[in-house]
Amino acid sequence: MRLLTLLGLLWGSAAAPDGLQWPQPVFGRLVSPGFPGTYANNQEQRWALTAPPGYRLRLYFTHFHLEPSYLCEYDFVKLSSGTKLLATLCGWESTDTERAPGNDTFYSPGSSLDVTFRSDYSNEKPFAGFEAFYAAEDIDECHVPPGEASPCDHHCHNHLGGFYCSCRAGYVLHRNKRTCSEQSL
Repeated sequence: MRLLTLLGLLWGSAAAPDGLQWPQPVFGRLVSPGFPGTYANNQEQRWALTAPPGYRLRLYFTHFHLEPSYLCEYDFVKLSSGTKLLATLCGWESTDTERAPGNDTFYSPGSSLDVTFRSDYSNEKPFAGFEAFYAAEDIDECHVPPGEASPCDHHCHNHLGGFYCSCRAGYVLHRNKRTCSEQSL
C-alpha cells in the first residue's frame, strides 16, 4: 500500500505542469481564550483563514458553550466571508432566537473565512467557550445548484483547485475555454 501511495505522489508531481505546485495542507484548530477553562469578560479574537484558489474552508465545532442571549447580542462567534455573514452563534443549544452550531458543518463560499469570537463585559456564570477545527477542501465547480447555469456548455471536469470544459464529438471548444460550437468541415 505504501508503494502505491508513493507511486501516486510521484506520478502526480510528474504530471503537474511546470510552475504548478501541490497545495500545502491548510487545516487547524481554533479555541476561545482560556479553553478548556472558562473565557474572560471583554475578550475579542479574530482568525482570518485562507485557502488556495479553487478551495473553500470547512469548519465544525467539537465543543460550544457560550453565554446565551437574545439574538446572540452578548457573547458570540461570527462566521463571515468578505461582506457575507454566514452565521452568528451563541449559547449551547439552538432556540427560537439563538443559534448554536450543534452538529452543523460550515463552508466558506470561496477561499476565505473570518471567525470572530467576542465576550461582553459580564458573564453571570462561567462558560467554557469553544473548540473548532477547519480544513481546506476542493470546490467542485462542476456541481451546479438547481436553477444556476453550468460553467461549461457540454462537459465539466473538476480537478483539485479548478476545472476544465470539453465538448461532445463534432464540436470544438472556443478560446474562452467554456463554450462549444459545431465543428466546420
